[in-house]
Amino acid sequence: MKKKNLFWNALTAVLFCGCTGVQMKEAPVTMSWEKGEKDPATGYYSNTFLIRNLSDKPLDKNWVIYFSQLPQDYRQPDNNPIKIEAVNPNYFKMYPTAGYHSIQAHDSLQVSFWNTSGLLKRIQAPEGAYMIVSSGKKASAPLPVGLKVQPFTTSIEADNVGVQAGKISDGKIMYDQNERFNKPESLSSTDMLPTLKNVMSVEGRSTISRDVKLNFDEAYAGEARILTEKLKGQYGIDAGAGKSGSTTITLTKLPGNVVPVNDEYYELSIQENAVTIKGNTSHAVFDGVQTLLALFREKSFPCTVENLSIKDYPGLPYRGIMLDVSRNFTTKDNLLKLLDELSAYKLNALHLHFSDDEGWRLEIPGLEELTSVGARRGHTYDESECLYPGYDGTFDPENRNSMSNGYYSKSDFIELLRFAASRHIQVIPEIESPGHARASIVSMKARYKKYAKKDPAKAQEYLLSDLDDKSSYASAQLYNDNVMNVALPSTYRFLDKVVKEIAAMYKEAGVPLNSIHIGGDEVADGAWLGSKPCQDLMKKLNVTQSAQLEDYYFKQIALLLEKNNLKMSGWQEIALNHTTGDDAFFSKRIAGAYCWRNNPEWNSAEIPYNLANKGYDVILCNVNSLYIDMAYNSHPNEPGLYWGGFVDENKSFSVLPFSIYRSLRNKMSGQPVDVILAEKDQEKLTPEGRTHIKGVQAELFSETLRNFGMVQYYIFPKILGMVERGWNAEPQWASINESQQEAEAYEKDLQHFHAVVIQKELPQLSKEGINFRLPQPGIYVKDGWLYANSQIAGAEIRYTTDGSEPTLQSSLWQGQVECTAKMVKAKLFYLGKASVTTVWIEK
Repeated sequence: MKKKNLFWNALTAVLFCGCTGVQMKEAPVTMSWEKGEKDPATGYYSNTFLIRNLSDKPLDKNWVIYFSQLPQDYRQPDNNPIKIEAVNPNYFKMYPTAGYHSIQAHDSLQVSFWNTSGLLKRIQAPEGAYMIVSSGKKASAPLPVGLKVQPFTTSIEADNVGVQAGKISDGKIMYDQNERFNKPESLSSTDMLPTLKNVMSVEGRSTISRDVKLNFDEAYAGEARILTEKLKGQYGIDAGAGKSGSTTITLTKLPGNVVPVNDEYYELSIQENAVTIKGNTSHAVFDGVQTLLALFREKSFPCTVENLSIKDYPGLPYRGIMLDVSRNFTTKDNLLKLLDELSAYKLNALHLHFSDDEGWRLEIPGLEELTSVGARRGHTYDESECLYPGYDGTFDPENRNSMSNGYYSKSDFIELLRFAASRHIQVIPEIESPGHARASIVSMKARYKKYAKKDPAKAQEYLLSDLDDKSSYASAQLYNDNVMNVALPSTYRFLDKVVKEIAAMYKEAGVPLNSIHIGGDEVADGAWLGSKPCQDLMKKLNVTQSAQLEDYYFKQIALLLEKNNLKMSGWQEIALNHTTGDDAFFSKRIAGAYCWRNNPEWNSAEIPYNLANKGYDVILCNVNSLYIDMAYNSHPNEPGLYWGGFVDENKSFSVLPFSIYRSLRNKMSGQPVDVILAEKDQEKLTPEGRTHIKGVQAELFSETLRNFGMVQYYIFPKILGMVERGWNAEPQWASINESQQEAEAYEKDLQHFHAVVIQKELPQLSKEGINFRLPQPGIYVKDGWLYANSQIAGAEIRYTTDGSEPTLQSSLWQGQVECTAKMVKAKLFYLGKASVTTVWIEK
């Protein structure tokens, strides 16, 4: 690609309208895009592109403009001078039609299109535009096109998007919401997340000096090392083994008469100028270390602290996050930083979604095309050297500053595994299959083309697709070529190769590998119907529906993994709709069924309990509570998706693993839910089924991420509710069966949670350089007076009355003030960060 780009760059000077002279580095056009209104007659939504010719010559027909956008169904009149068509579901091209007339020098062309659905979020707007100019059979290198997105000034109706929309930026609504959470609450040093289970004050006080003697059992040497590093780096405390010190910290085993609740049970005591952390496993001691570090926050050493005794343990053994590095990549260094922060909250699982339709992000020795092609996105006509652009629209496959490109080398991954293991985080790798597999399919097609003539056997060795397949389908993300062919022996050779190479990396890292997540979700109807090998396999298996091939595939992979001493994990689809005999087969071989679509509004809330009662180990990933790629709210500038509703820290806090029907306290439309009635007539957990609810996991899919700061923004503070619920799975209000009492107990607990987040966690995240989201301020005018509020005491509310965006130089709201403005805008500023803008408009 580098050589080709150099060649085409040299041609660019003579390709645009016959020009000669200085080599062009940017396109001679700019564009703007504006979201329009809904047409009552058709129900479609208008949107308009304005193309402006910046050059001194007419813009003839010899151009194509490419851009990226989340999947859209563009409709256009037959006489439109410009046509838009999808090259890939999130990658489009725009070009002149027969009705196009040259755009004259310094003139512009405005052209409108229609979408079948409304666009609520700015993140759904076009981005990453670039231009290709042709001359005869030759085409220029990509030329960046400036693309301005006009502010979203219209709202989308709630019934169109299925969620409460178009209201959240309203200042009075935000004011009323903030009133719920701006009550002052005094916290102690033992208030932290996750909440400690048992804290007792002990008579007296102890002094913690800057000079600490560290004693530890050899089994806890790793925990001692991390504690030493954190004490020095965060608190300036010099701790060391074998040294004298006025304060001692000891890491040791529990006494023999203590029976731990589970493997992570620990005890922590502070007494007589000494800290003791006891646990029977290194994981338990690590949890105690994290608690000690949290106790030391906001302290200046040396200091005197209250003597106390803590006994603590998690309610669920699995507390994780899924990070999608396929669609948009997170570098190793940033991932290590994130893991370190998450371990402080005692999370213990990273589900690494490294392969999907838009990228493959892990080096597999012997299958270099997976990363040479599948880990890069850029301008291409045949995807033989990289995948099509998407999302941010990066057209240069060598651009390492874009999340489009990148992968973990073998050495990177081994380092990642060791780092995670040192913090007691298991890494569960996901090989997404048989659907959501376009990156691997395209990569193996590129491999096929490379060897087809010189070594046909090698070319077909790992092929994942039937090259004569005539199947017609559209996946949930509108792909028509993203499903592996489950009838080809080469598909299983490929998966066996990948599994063995991954297992070898774990072995070299010295880290155990228990299961591999194989995806298994969203295989489109119609896949395999046009493939002769699949039809032949159906006859051999005596099955009549192509969907039955999916079960065949799952069985083959379960057996393949079993031969490698591994279990299979996957999304809920791998465990659904089986016969009793198949349930017996799969439940023994599945380490985790990750249940995501358990939404009562989709008549699927019972799925996790149904599977647990059948003997499947279940990880709860509720889309409406734990998909943290869903936007915090419906504000147009609040990034994220919303097909599963909006998700904030309240939603993740409300998840009840053992009372799951009570987990959703509001419908997607915003209407309240009677949680007591919600579980009526629903499938209940059996005593045996209860033992199969293993954990909770937040999901961060990355379509809308553009940088690592956004990764952190989506996670914090949204994940903190799940942090709390994974550790304390059965809050007191979960067992109350009277509506008013339950609501009061829930509200009291939620208020305390918010106080801890705001007073403790946000300042700590800021101190550690972690990005996070600020809530919006509330603001409104009544009877000539301006009112404003915030959830955060000490944060600044800055406002404007002239329609401009508030900045740190704007007026500071310090109390009720006279105001006759028809519109007020406000932002919250705190710890170097700013919220999205709240708007109040006189009605």
